[in-house]
Amino acid sequence: MKQLIFIMLVTIVLGACSPLGSSNKEESQNSNKASTNQIADKIDVDQLDKVQFIYNNKAYEAKYKLKCKTSAECSEGNDLPLNKIKQEIKPKKIDASIGDQIEIRIPNTFPWPDQILYHQQQGATGIQETADKNVIEVTGDKGEEITYIVNFNWRSNDSDNTKIIYSVAYYFEVPNPT
Repeated sequence: MKQLIFIMLVTIVLGACSPLGSSNKEESQNSNKASTNQIADKIDVDQLDKVQFIYNNKAYEAKYKLKCKTSAECSEGNDLPLNKIKQEIKPKKIDASIGDQIEIRIPNTFPWPDQILYHQQQGATGIQETADKNVIEVTGDKGEEITYIVNFNWRSNDSDNTKIIYSVAYYFEVPNPT
């Protein structure tokens, strides 16, 4: 009886270590890699450069930072401090005034985000809004620089639909609003 149990245990252990078991594990990992690549490939990086901010009929290049390319990265929330991001990407300055509107122009070839949020940072005060009709109204105090962070988020297609799977943040500054 002890020998039978020993043989069964050895068979189970060897079965778990067999190439077939490894193959299934590799297939699972490859499947995860494929879905990660599919998420990462959802947006062509060249398309990211085509987004523009429009003010007074003038187009401004949208400076961006990829926030996350996979759902795992999005859930980690590894954001750099704003001052470091601004040093890295050097956001465009738009000489707008309080009450002016800045349009977000998204090319037709760009996969439409599930959500567009913008965060307005002026000094220690921050406000987050949803961009209505791809327009941002400049609000805040006069004479103090405002930094805008426009987040394009793509969400999962599962039943939960709350999980962000890909996100890019665009930045611009209103240096001296009047």
